[in-house]
Amino acid sequence: MSPWRALAIGFMSVVTAAMPASAQTPIDDAREPEPRALEEGEFEAVRLQKVVTAVRLTENESITLDGQFDEAAWSRAVPGSDFYQRLPRTGAPATDRTEVRVLYDDDTLYVGIMCFDPEPERIVIKELKEDFDINGTDMVQLIIDSLHDRRSAFALSVNAAGARRDTQVSETGASNNDWDGVWDVKTGRTPEGWTLEYAVPFKTLRFSNEAVQEWGLQIARRVPRRNEESEWAPVPFRYTSLRTQFAGTLRGLENVSPGRNLKVKPYVLGQSTETLVAGSLQSVRSLSRFKDYNGGFDLKYSVTRSLTLDTTYRTDFAQVEVDQQQTNLTRFNVFFPEKRDFFLENSGIFNFGPGGNLVPFFSRRIGLSPAGAVVPIIGGGRVSGQLREYNVGFLAMKTEDAGPTPSNNYVVGRVRRNLLRNSWVGALGTSRDSTLDGNFNRVYGADAHFQFWDRLEFDSYLLRSDTPARPGNNLARRFQTGWRDDELTASVEYNEVQPNFNPEVGFVRRGEMSQYNGEFGWAPLIDHPTIQNLNFGTTVDYYRSEITDNIETRVQEATTGLRLRNNGSANFVVTRTFERLVEPFDIHSDVTIPVGDYDYQNYTANFNAGSNRRTTGSGSITWGEFWDGESTSFTGTLGLRPNYHWSLDLNYTRNDVSLVDGDFTTNLIGARFLYAFTPRAIFNSFLQYNTDTRQVSSNIRFNWTHHPLSDIYIVYNHAQDTGRGQTVGRTFIVKVTNLFNF
Repeated sequence: MSPWRALAIGFMSVVTAAMPASAQTPIDDAREPEPRALEEGEFEAVRLQKVVTAVRLTENESITLDGQFDEAAWSRAVPGSDFYQRLPRTGAPATDRTEVRVLYDDDTLYVGIMCFDPEPERIVIKELKEDFDINGTDMVQLIIDSLHDRRSAFALSVNAAGARRDTQVSETGASNNDWDGVWDVKTGRTPEGWTLEYAVPFKTLRFSNEAVQEWGLQIARRVPRRNEESEWAPVPFRYTSLRTQFAGTLRGLENVSPGRNLKVKPYVLGQSTETLVAGSLQSVRSLSRFKDYNGGFDLKYSVTRSLTLDTTYRTDFAQVEVDQQQTNLTRFNVFFPEKRDFFLENSGIFNFGPGGNLVPFFSRRIGLSPAGAVVPIIGGGRVSGQLREYNVGFLAMKTEDAGPTPSNNYVVGRVRRNLLRNSWVGALGTSRDSTLDGNFNRVYGADAHFQFWDRLEFDSYLLRSDTPARPGNNLARRFQTGWRDDELTASVEYNEVQPNFNPEVGFVRRGEMSQYNGEFGWAPLIDHPTIQNLNFGTTVDYYRSEITDNIETRVQEATTGLRLRNNGSANFVVTRTFERLVEPFDIHSDVTIPVGDYDYQNYTANFNAGSNRRTTGSGSITWGEFWDGESTSFTGTLGLRPNYHWSLDLNYTRNDVSLVDGDFTTNLIGARFLYAFTPRAIFNSFLQYNTDTRQVSSNIRFNWTHHPLSDIYIVYNHAQDTGRGQTVGRTFIVKVTNLFNF
């Protein structure tokens, strides 16, 4: 045994001894000899043997979707079985048996899964809502690589109560959980466990026009009371089941077609909106005025079996949840995620580079002002999908005039050539043109990703922007390489954003700088019933100003901690920071940090209680020096789920800052309540209070999915200024959509 691992095990023993007795209790430990686990080098040979054959229904046969396998056709399908753990013992046989059978007819793929469980009364269900949290609940994930490119897939997840979650998988396991497809599932209970019966229309999938199809297939199962995740085809610990390069094979599909696959989804919307004007609320839109009603549509058409056209007219996102407020005590931009359905679907095709500081295409720039106000979108279209070895995406949108914001045309193009097993080279271009002369912006560049031995990675990109009156010094580039295996992580990175680089359809958190980064982490896996691995790591970030060529920021971090088998964790972090200010920094409305050099050190302790219980929680506290003074920051969350119908999530963030120029405190309080009447009828409310702005904001939504991808939304938004005791604005919205599938 190496001295490092001996030290790690010694550290684990001390931590375990300090744990309460309940935390040290082994989970379902039968004290029997454990079967041999596969070595990772054996995974590929096992994967090649993982083949299940679909059986075609006869003309007189049909499947009634009820979670029961009482049709005779199911008995003709040979099941796939023998699952392997990814957690807690990678490569070991799964504790409980799982069987999967596949049937099909001209229009639909049927998948039946039997999850054997000797104690079905102990099955855990936490949520009933759509897109449920897959952690901490008994669930199954059906992953279909219908293009069989071992890169992309559709993942259909279901828990034991029938809650659904659908995911679009792109390169190297990246997932888009906001994709929504047309499919159905029913679950059932038996004395032997629980069952799932899927019906997936071929129209929902993308595949070749070959008469005989061969697809990638993976099934993952989670049993939270054992902290166990298993897959039909074994997957290494460092990856997830969404990595389709490890999937098995589905055969037997013959003479199937997705058909014309034309979908039209119109909507009708009425709303009443009042905003504060000159000290009083003024009606902007009203349900009593017919002219204030709105309508439009989205259209989807399969140009080829792997290429999809999406168009939209009078695009509306009124039902989208409002942004959550954030407290920003840095000098740099804050990132707010995209939440609008049209831009989220197939968004992975436009991903560029490894992300982080720079995102060259950020769809929130379309239809939203920098302050987050809505800019009406007239319409647009998107073509995305695959052409042989190429992933392609093209987007064009047009916005209306909105006061000081002129009408703009946006065009985005992306192409990526797949290489080797998990590598690619690609190019991206974005363009914004307004109706004003000389008001435009272009960004274009190339990126590359290479992966060898599933562990060694190289990422790089080079971008240029063209903006009137900003010539020269308009490049951004990045190079990163790293080694990542089950226990060790090591990487180095160079990142540069020149002063005139200006991606107006993108996002840059920190510009005008060169960054040098180094990271090393060791997370030794522990053979322990409670602890999954320890965590030791260090990072160094060095930022140099592109203008003065002097050091601007240096951050050094050291982390030690552990991760539990229930997804819980605890860490302690020491951070040393050097900052050089060349101009004053207004950190708060009445506090300014003057020009100068600042060297300070702080400490952070954080924990996460895990997701396997009905009550969950996490917290983080940071204390120590801060610029020319000191600060204490606290963030805490508490989640309550008495049953799978309703949940309550509370969060609180507080910053106490004491500086030479003055002291200040910020508080941000949030509460979210959700009640799921059924998986298709959800009531959701979110309330937030910010002591800095002294504003209370609320977002209340009811969503009923009356047919797949067809919804009725009722939404109420309210903003209240507690300082003046005045309503800032309020909106009541009713929106109806219906999907027509041709």
